[in-house]
Amino acid sequence: MKHLTINSMLAAAAVVLAAGSASAQTLKADVPFTFQAAGVVMTPGTYEIRNASNTAKFVVLRNTDTKNSVLMVYSSADVSKEVKSRGTPALGFECSGARCAIREIWTGAESASYRFKGPKLASDGDTRIATIPLTVVKAD
Repeated sequence: MKHLTINSMLAAAAVVLAAGSASAQTLKADVPFTFQAAGVVMTPGTYEIRNASNTAKFVVLRNTDTKNSVLMVYSSADVSKEVKSRGTPALGFECSGARCAIREIWTGAESASYRFKGPKLASDGDTRIATIPLTVVKAD
């Protein structure tokens, strides 16, 4: 039964990805550290970020070197002051010690950002917010 559920979720994700977005833009970020996204450990590298669909609240995060990707569900929320203080589109990570998890994407075009739930990070150091700049790769 568990395999059926997983296969159904993967099939649904594939449908969402195939549907695409006619007005989507692709953003790029160079992330210099390991982080978690949607429960998956992602390695340092260059990442492309794009909306998976016009109607669903999904974002695809893809490592351009390894081709590994993850589908992340987001909710809309006000941009955090740490991310907005950059004045340009950015990724926001919550970090504790050496562990980081993606928490926010701000495209710079709106007053709201994409917010992501993630694992509770162990408190093995000071908790901080790390921001990484985003650049526009292309607009479809």
